[in-house]
Amino acid sequence: MRLTALLAAIVISSSATAKDAICNMDKSQERTITSLFEQKEHVYSLLWWNDPDSNIINARSFIINGHDSVPIFSSESEAKTQVAGSGYENDLVGIDPGLLAGILQSMEYAVLNPGSSQPIQFKTCILEPYIRVPGA
Repeated sequence: MRLTALLAAIVISSSATAKDAICNMDKSQERTITSLFEQKEHVYSLLWWNDPDSNIINARSFIINGHDSVPIFSSESEAKTQVAGSGYENDLVGIDPGLLAGILQSMEYAVLNPGSSQPIQFKTCILEPYIRVPGA
């Protein structure tokens, strides 16, 4: 019985360590991403709904650096500048960062300001602590 409990603890610990390793990123980039998702101001992304009355929000994704990634933007002006002329202008939505963090959990990657001189591609699992649903 003790061996089973010990093995279970090792498996759980190994899983947590493996997930931490997968979600690690450059510390300065991590600070940029986490500070964006800690704020109260909206962040921007390309979002769409199948039905206007639906509670399901979908995020547009694109292949960026070989990964299916959701573009996110740090400000409305940054978003409008980067999306201009793409044909996706009508999909640009300002959204609570915590709600976007939840939506992004269905994806593996996102890219902050993909058209900028210093885009940051990251695994969305880093946003898990910031998930919140306003009004819930």
